[in-house]
Amino acid sequence: MSYWNYRVIRKYHMETDTEIFQIHEVYYDDKHQIEGWTELPIAPMGESLLALKSDMDLMRKAFEKPVLFEQRENNEDILVEAPVNGS
Repeated sequence: MSYWNYRVIRKYHMETDTEIFQIHEVYYDDKHQIEGWTELPIAPMGESLLALKSDMDLMRKAFEKPVLFEQRENNEDILVEAPVNGS
């Protein structure tokens, strides 16, 4: 069964010539391999205050997983685990 979760993705930000960190939805296939992710970062949301808090709790779990980094391989974008320098 496929699934998704929130993950931190490190990206290069051309306008500021720096690396930035953002939270995205990442989608996995039945073999737990990444098959896609949202192009834009995700903002927390909910139809109630409790739902918003629940979404924030799911986002916090992204910090318990390795940071991912977008890279180009065989003419397609992929996500790989990236070492993080600093906090």
